[in-house]
Amino acid sequence: MSRHKPQKSPFISLMSIFMLLATGSCFANATPPPDDVLKSVADKMISQLNTRRVELKGKPDKVQTLVEEVLLPNIDVINGSKLVLGKYWRIASKEQKIGFIRQFRTLLLRFYSSALADYLDNNNEPLNRKMIEFLPIHLEPGRDEITVRSIIKPRKGEPVPVNYHMHLTSRGWMVYDVSIEGVSVITTYKTSFANEIRQDGIDSLIASLAERNAKLAASTDPNNPFKARK
Repeated sequence: MSRHKPQKSPFISLMSIFMLLATGSCFANATPPPDDVLKSVADKMISQLNTRRVELKGKPDKVQTLVEEVLLPNIDVINGSKLVLGKYWRIASKEQKIGFIRQFRTLLLRFYSSALADYLDNNNEPLNRKMIEFLPIHLEPGRDEITVRSIIKPRKGEPVPVNYHMHLTSRGWMVYDVSIEGVSVITTYKTSFANEIRQDGIDSLIASLAERNAKLAASTDPNNPFKARK
């Protein structure tokens, strides 16, 4: 089942979380430009994680709750699901579409909360806003889709380009895909899922995702007596 998870470092996954989190709850009156949204809420998220480090460290269930409350409502999971399934979306039944969206949403939740929890558990230094540099954008009037480019600067190693593909919806600018070092999360999942659908069908894919999500849920449950101990 590991084929369903993009293989990126926890640090880079964490940085992409900050940017994804930045699409939330900023649309009171006028919709701010997408890069301004990313910048302002990334600052707030980094501050919150630094402040709550003791509370969140070693508590994957609390980290998951944080991600679910702040991150997922601001990712266009439905559009992402359409892109991931590609041509198979058109032939899927209504029940299959609903089932896939539900499991894909849960998969994203597990993926991002796991990356964040791993980082908090293995790093004691506070996060620094200077780790993230946004490149200037040119947003033409009436444009409803854009890629916001950024550069992640880890304390060790080379800078990593991370791009956020966003579009304007009735809820404001939302992220529907992230590319890390040129590798799209949507494309990665699309290739993996297409292979499974060709072999066993859409129902089999949904079932395998449900099984994987159930196992991941058990591994992050603090009350699970069978949870692996370090």
